[in-house]
Amino acid sequence: MTDAGPPRAMVAPLPPACAAPDAVAAFIRALAHRERCAAGAAVLQHGAATTEVCYPTPLAWPWPVQFDYVSEFFCTAPGAQSLREVASAPASACAHVVNLFAGQPPSEEQHFIEQGYLLAWTSTLLARPLTTAWSRPATPGAQVHGVADAQGMARFAKLPGISNPGAARDPFIHNVFATRGDEVVAKGQLVLLPGCAVAYVSDMFTHPAHRRRGLCHLVMQALEAKARALGATHACLAPGQEVAAFGLYGKYGYTQAGVRAVLVRA
Repeated sequence: MTDAGPPRAMVAPLPPACAAPDAVAAFIRALAHRERCAAGAAVLQHGAATTEVCYPTPLAWPWPVQFDYVSEFFCTAPGAQSLREVASAPASACAHVVNLFAGQPPSEEQHFIEQGYLLAWTSTLLARPLTTAWSRPATPGAQVHGVADAQGMARFAKLPGISNPGAARDPFIHNVFATRGDEVVAKGQLVLLPGCAVAYVSDMFTHPAHRRRGLCHLVMQALEAKARALGATHACLAPGQEVAAFGLYGKYGYTQAGVRAVLVRA
């Protein structure tokens, strides 16, 4: 938030720990924790079902709709209640984005649209139980590494993605990367918080020159194995628009666990 912004509310703890199969609550809680660790964001609670993530500096979202924001709200209550809880936050007077998980669009999002919000897009949260493990043929010449120190984090960060503190600094964020020879060619992240049985898979990326070689499979196997070892019973992920269009994660058994309407001020 800039110095000219409104006063902040009291910082609240993260939403209560979730149990499977509540993938939406797990996703919100894990993402909020990661952004607090990675970006220095403040995490606040407004009402019973609205979590705010307030960033220290303004951010820009480039595609498919361009907008700037300093806060984003994650709402799980019906539209009318979510609108009231967002409006109660000082950050609602600044540039912000609302992630509404309540019901199927367009019924619940209409409450926001009537108040001057624009529906930027809708996306699907995916989840799957980890009771079964899938396997793929080994990728020749590829190895997977867990990030355990600053050197590992530097290698992980060579590929584009979300800036984060790595396992060396936060015990609930686990990063892995794959190499072929000395080159870092793929990466992924797992966030699993205490008391939560649903692990959040994030920051999946494969270098464009090394795609279609099974590296995503290799990283996903490592992340899911880590989640099981830590006691998770489910995994969830929120694929980007381009990835979702190809149905990439369906082959791993991920199915719809929630629908998110992304709303910004028109």
